[in-house]
Amino acid sequence: MKNKKFRYSLNSKAFIVGAVIIVLLFNAILISLDSKIPLEFDFTKGKIYELSDETNAIIDQIDEPIEIIFMTQGTEDEDLSLIKNILDKYSQRNSNISVREVNAVKNPVEVQKYIQEYINTYGSALTEGSLLIKQGERYDIVNSADFLNRNQGYSYTEQIVTTKLANFVDGMTLSTVYLTTGHGENLSASTVKILEMGGYTVKSFDTLSEEFPTDNKSVVLICAPRADFSVEEIDKLDKYLEKGGNAQIYFEPLYDDVSTPNLNNYLAGDWGIERQEQRVYDFANLYDMGYMVGELRDHEITTPIKDSEKRGGYGPANSFTIATDKPSNVVVSPLLSTTDSAISDSSSGKFDVMMVATREKMNYETNELITGRLIVGGSSYIVNELPADARFANEDILLNSFNWMNGGDTSLTVRAKELPGGMMSMTSTEFWTWFVILVVVVPLGTLAAGIVIFVKRRYK
Repeated sequence: MKNKKFRYSLNSKAFIVGAVIIVLLFNAILISLDSKIPLEFDFTKGKIYELSDETNAIIDQIDEPIEIIFMTQGTEDEDLSLIKNILDKYSQRNSNISVREVNAVKNPVEVQKYIQEYINTYGSALTEGSLLIKQGERYDIVNSADFLNRNQGYSYTEQIVTTKLANFVDGMTLSTVYLTTGHGENLSASTVKILEMGGYTVKSFDTLSEEFPTDNKSVVLICAPRADFSVEEIDKLDKYLEKGGNAQIYFEPLYDDVSTPNLNNYLAGDWGIERQEQRVYDFANLYDMGYMVGELRDHEITTPIKDSEKRGGYGPANSFTIATDKPSNVVVSPLLSTTDSAISDSSSGKFDVMMVATREKMNYETNELITGRLIVGGSSYIVNELPADARFANEDILLNSFNWMNGGDTSLTVRAKELPGGMMSMTSTEFWTWFVILVVVVPLGTLAAGIVIFVKRRYK
């Protein structure tokens, strides 16, 4: 009997020890595999812990070793863990990419010269969690301050890291955005940063003294001019577009002292787009700061974002109409419209505040059909203020429009991803509707139901 108990006890202990060993070995295997393949499942709304297909395509093209140095100060927090988790996906996808953490406080020698170079260039210090991306003698520095926007609930980590890695891929020629100067134009620093994060090089040029770019993958951006373009400048612009160039023009109707007859006549005569200079407002769809939301129309540019919860935004705007004598080789389509509740100085209804056009011309020397592309916007807010506001779809509109103009193969379309627990945005009409329902209707309905129940029970 004692022998049976002893054997039973021994078998039990052996079973427990064996189970513990198996669990430990299994954990060790998982830990080992985790550095090579992702083992977790991403159930977040924006799939923030998964890399997009385009990012994976970029990663797969890296055939030379690249090291990503994650510069920290030895602390741990939620943001750093999130960034590190996303970075690990890059090394798991391609063994040529390695991620290494360096404590910039305890081991400053390795990274100090890069940190100082960043400070000298940009006049600001790097924040904890910033990256140093190195391949041989080439390197790039990324400030982690640009990675996350907790206030608006979005992560730009994948977008920025992928764009930087693309610069190390042979054959990746990213487009250039040329900002016109000489007419009081103004493009916000936040929009410039968005373009750079999207893989574009941003340059300025004087349209009067300098020539327009010759690369038909480039985009000329005219934003909120406060003075008209000369006939000579209009001619340069037209020749650029005739050669297959791309241009975007955004007007600012809040400038009372601005008149652009040359530019208006060119749009109407050569592109069939007539600018209506009366201001358009849609107070029923008004956000704070005077922003309004409109309806995205059907086009290649808007198709990827029409199913999202975000909508295109604009400020007080001029509208556009298609001229009855539009040239036959020009195709014009609305891109962003107001709702039916909008009003102008003289009418009401739906107005088109952003339009896209193509113009085809045959080059008989090469027997090639050349297409020029043009986008016009009646409010500079479309590109100047709102792309940086994650409540709106304007960042996607901006980057998608540039990507469409250059053929979709010379820029990146990786976008910001929504963090868990992002914020909700509503127009004034939506706010007051829900306010009445939640603050008035629901409490009064509950009170009425309580009174009915009380009366029924009281006099039953």
